[in-house]
Amino acid sequence: MIKTFVRILALCTLSFLFSISAHSQEKPLFTFGLMTDVQYADRENSGSRYYRASPAKLAEAVQVFNREKVSFVLHLGDLINDNLSSFDTLNPIIKKLDMPLYLIPGNHEFAVGEGEKDRVLPKMGLKRSYQAFSRQGWRFILTDGTETGVIRHEKGSRAFQQNSLWLEMLKADGASNAFEWNGGIDSKQLSWIRKNLEKAQKKGEHIILCCHFPLMPEKASELLLNAPELKSLIEGFPAVFAWLNGHVHVSQFTKENGVNYVSFRGMVEKEENAFAIVSVFQDHLDIKGFGKEVSRVLKDDN
Repeated sequence: MIKTFVRILALCTLSFLFSISAHSQEKPLFTFGLMTDVQYADRENSGSRYYRASPAKLAEAVQVFNREKVSFVLHLGDLINDNLSSFDTLNPIIKKLDMPLYLIPGNHEFAVGEGEKDRVLPKMGLKRSYQAFSRQGWRFILTDGTETGVIRHEKGSRAFQQNSLWLEMLKADGASNAFEWNGGIDSKQLSWIRKNLEKAQKKGEHIILCCHFPLMPEKASELLLNAPELKSLIEGFPAVFAWLNGHVHVSQFTKENGVNYVSFRGMVEKEENAFAIVSVFQDHLDIKGFGKEVSRVLKDDN
């Protein structure tokens, strides 16, 4: 009886070890690099923001992404802090990437001088501020969260005046995120997002949405101005796996109604770097943080 028990225990142990080994040897479908809030400026440190350290940190991230041969790189907004000429310092660095770079607009991109806002997207190499693409069963929807709110628009323009009134209404209603440095998504882009969600779900794709601004946690001061509307929309599609964002400068994670909401640490924060490489599997994402970025595994509960 004891010998039989020992044999069964040994077989179970071997089976468990084999399962662990097989899982550890599982290869991702592809990998991608991720960073946010490089926020470079040629200016002295301010609080925890070490502006002049950002180019060296960016160069380090580029070296790692090239070494690891990621498929592409995402930057989740605020590549610069407030000066259009900062692109001229950063662009030679990012051009050293061996793979495509996708830039998402943030509020600081449009904190440039008056009369310069229409030059921002061309400096970023963007003909359109939002886009989508698919890769091996995963659809990436890259959104522009700066369309509404005041940061995107020239003072004195009709769009600035209209959005200023809307912002005042949000403040009067006690909205936690009613600040000039937040933005929102307009109705045209919302329709585009919905169509992409429908198309991806019909094709059986997992969906990852990316934006500079977060949708969670509720009542946070950094939320997208129309966060409840976006949150309701994406949570209505079971194929939506994650919402990835920057803006808050700290690593945060929340999961609600099957969606993984992840905020990433700003590269501009203090001396140590922060970026990530994300390994994409059939049913989960493995985020490997570098420097101060947090490593975590995101799972699909649907």
